[in-house]
Amino acid sequence: MVSKYKIADVVFSAQFKYAYTRKICTSYLYDGEEQPEFFIEITEQDLVEEGKKAGDFPLPYLESLAVYRKFLGKLLDYNGTVFHSSALAVDDNAYLFTAPSGTGKSTHARLWREYLGDKVIMVNDDKPVIRLVDEDFFVYGTPWNGKHGLDTNCRVKIKAVCKLERGEQNAIQKLSKEQMLPTILSQTLRPQNASDFDKLLPLVSALLDKTDLYLLKCNTDIESAKLSYSVMSKGVKNEN
Repeated sequence: MVSKYKIADVVFSAQFKYAYTRKICTSYLYDGEEQPEFFIEITEQDLVEEGKKAGDFPLPYLESLAVYRKFLGKLLDYNGTVFHSSALAVDDNAYLFTAPSGTGKSTHARLWREYLGDKVIMVNDDKPVIRLVDEDFFVYGTPWNGKHGLDTNCRVKIKAVCKLERGEQNAIQKLSKEQMLPTILSQTLRPQNASDFDKLLPLVSALLDKTDLYLLKCNTDIESAKLSYSVMSKGVKNEN
């Protein structure tokens, strides 16, 4: 059955073979009047290719990865891409914590939820989408939400992007665009061709221009969340 979905304010139609993919995309079903921008269908060859990339996973999971990859391939045409991070929102401002897997993004996001409670909306704990819309950057939830399954189908304006590093003592500082560029590039979609790379670079450049950029060295104590929220929400330069 062909269904319509809306992710990152982009409407598309899709036909999924497996119940797993339909289930994770349920919150993104769309019954409005907007017409689909494109159609996604996963072939047997797509599943074979995903198996080569991801490993020996069940076919339903490989289908979900193939949908993810095809959707992101189209998203660059709408000034959007994935940004590997834990994205959360407080008071209509979004904060994105990024780092290599295993560094502690999800842990720090959890500390924010413990500290701020119901004020926090978990946008996505692994693969949110960012889009440039009318000169502003927004982050969106997606069905690809990490091992904890945390996401919300919403759109929030991005206030800050923060690179996480482990540290014994908590400390936060502003970063320049040049300092943050390698991190942003490493955590976005890796284009498969020159044309897509030409679309991605201006998008990354605009993100660096339009958001506050930070480096947080932190431990797993809740004081790290108090520090990062205090600094990032106010936009001040430094606080140790």
